[in-house]
Amino acid sequence: MKSKFVTLISLVLAALALLALAGCHKSSVTTEEDVVVIRVSAEQDGMALLAVMEELQEAGELSFTVSDGMITELNGTKQTLSSYWMLYTNDQENANEQWGTHEYEGEVLGSATLGAGELAVKAGCVYLWSFESFGL
Repeated sequence: MKSKFVTLISLVLAALALLALAGCHKSSVTTEEDVVVIRVSAEQDGMALLAVMEELQEAGELSFTVSDGMITELNGTKQTLSSYWMLYTNDQENANEQWGTHEYEGEVLGSATLGAGELAVKAGCVYLWSFESFGL
C-alpha cells in the first residue's frame, strides 16, 4: 500500500513539474502598434533569431510569414511596395546605427546587419521589428 502511495505522489509531482515547465516562456514578446519586440533568454543564446521566432509562433505568441528569406508579414501586418518590416537590435556586434536607428524605452537600437535567419541572438539583447514606410 505504501509503495502505491509513493508512486501516486511521484506521478502527481512529475505532472506538476511538467505543467510548471510548460508555463515557462523562454523569451518574451511585446507587441505594440507596428512594433514587435523580442527579448531573448539564456536558453536561446546562440540560436538564429528566426528559430526563436519559430518557437514563439509554435507557442501562439507570434505569427509571421517568410518569403525569399525576408519577413513579409508579422502578426497580420503584411509588407507593401513601400512598407517593410525592419529589424533593429541593441546587440552592438550585429547593429549598425549608420544604416538606421529606432529608439525603444530610452535606448537607441541600430539596424541589424544580418537577417533573422543568420542573426545569432544573445541572451538579454532586444530584437525589435518595426513596420516602416518609405517614400517610393
